[in-house]
Amino acid sequence: MKYEPLILIILLYVSIQLMGLQIGHELIEKIESGEILPVVEEPENPLTSLTIFVYILIGTGILLLLLKFGLYFIIRIMSFFFLLIGLSFTLWFLFGVIGLLLAAALFILSIWKSKNPAVMNIVLIFTIPGIGALFGSSIAFIPALILILILSAYDLVAVFGTKHMITLAEGAKDKIPLMFAIPFGDRFLGLGTGDLAVPLIFSVSVLRDYSFTNAIITAAGGLIGIALLFVYILNKKECALPALPPICAGLIVGFGVSLMVL
Repeated sequence: MKYEPLILIILLYVSIQLMGLQIGHELIEKIESGEILPVVEEPENPLTSLTIFVYILIGTGILLLLLKFGLYFIIRIMSFFFLLIGLSFTLWFLFGVIGLLLAAALFILSIWKSKNPAVMNIVLIFTIPGIGALFGSSIAFIPALILILILSAYDLVAVFGTKHMITLAEGAKDKIPLMFAIPFGDRFLGLGTGDLAVPLIFSVSVLRDYSFTNAIITAAGGLIGIALLFVYILNKKECALPALPPICAGLIVGFGVSLMVL
């Protein structure tokens, strides 16, 4: 079926959003009660978005350098550390102590079957929600809005301008277990973890400052954005396109619709 990849993308997006919003709701309450601290010092400060963006640039730069010098073992250590933290955080919030056992099992499976696309897709589904929800619950709506606008512009430049995002994507094949692999005929379509983490950050920030219904409608807008992108890609033979601009445009439209209907 030609549109099986699209169905998989929709399932990935919806699963991550639903788990992330559930975790985000709990995190928001804990942050407001002072049980845990947000990941940034000033959640309301618009400059917070710039700080996060700088960290992303630094992380990207480090990855590119490691790829350039062929230090794949360091990249894999960093990647698996990220997986361990994300899995533990997500599954602990969802299932408590049992979740930590599930996280350990999935982590071991990810090391054993790191080149199996289906296994790694499942592992990443349970890695992103906790981390995305933590960042989304830690920043207010305006900084989150600025962040997705900056990241969308950056994605355009990184794919069409400097093309270093394509370099990262090519280097990630079989080396960095941090990309979703969407089967399509005799090839795989790649989708970065950030392309699903960023919309979750934004929808959780909407949940933080507005309501669960606003967040759901916002997330639905992002879903339409990513669906339209993949409908276009599926009709092309080979193309590398930035995913964040259409997703984030959908998120913003979805948020606007939520304000009009609620």
